Amino acid sequence: MEDYKDHIDQELFEQIEAYLLHSMTSEQRSRFETQLAADPSLQKELELQRQLLAITTIESFKAEQSTIENSSAASKPSAIVKPISKWWWAAAALLIFFCGFWFFQNQTATPQKLANQFFSPDPGLPVTMSSSSQYQFYDGMVSYKEADYEKAIAIWKAIPSSNRQSDTLHYFIGVAYLNRDQYNDALQQLLPLAEGNSKWKEKASWYLSLTYLKLNQPQKAQKWLQTIPTYPEAPELLKAINQLIGDESL
Repeated sequence: MEDYKDHIDQELFEQIEAYLLHSMTSEQRSRFETQLAADPSLQKELELQRQLLAITTIESFKAEQSTIENSSAASKPSAIVKPISKWWWAAAALLIFFCGFWFFQNQTATPQKLANQFFSPDPGLPVTMSSSSQYQFYDGMVSYKEADYEKAIAIWKAIPSSNRQSDTLHYFIGVAYLNRDQYNDALQQLLPLAEGNSKWKEKASWYLSLTYLKLNQPQKAQKWLQTIPTYPEAPELLKAINQLIGDESL
């Protein structure tokens, strides 16, 4: 089966995104709204992307509110303040020393920390439900964009085996597994793409390197990063890994 194709091209997808995020100039916005008024299919696509953006915004707001609430609770002063003896001052000084030492140790780079620093989920493909032939794939993509990776994987893996040879399908199952911290499952999907001539070769190699870092295997991550020297952030991550491996050998 051939790879899945976007039902709208990337340029149009970016125009819709810019329109929803109010980042167009007034002239661009006017032209887009003229096009929108004359194209019912574009109106439908705009509404779908608006819903997905709203879902993403709500989840981000919930996470931010949770962080603020936790921070506020932690910063509340104790209701009772007792005098502190010299013994307690000595204990406090010792505690500060060990906390400082712990902080220093935890600031030291590790493969997992590098992976977390450079990782961001693939945003996925533009979604449209206008084509019944690929409905199941795009149904899974909606779940993926909602960050319900378990559901997305279940939908995609339920696609009949005769239709599951698409590199695109394997790639997104792989990154969905990675988003769920199921690293060995992610490797099974991404490794063949990185080794072959898929159109997803570079992206698969990038996420493969992050997967190996998560598995504490920086040498393997280094190997795959060396195959994509022009990929954004790859040179910077490779430099950090080289430094990490060099430090560990001292």
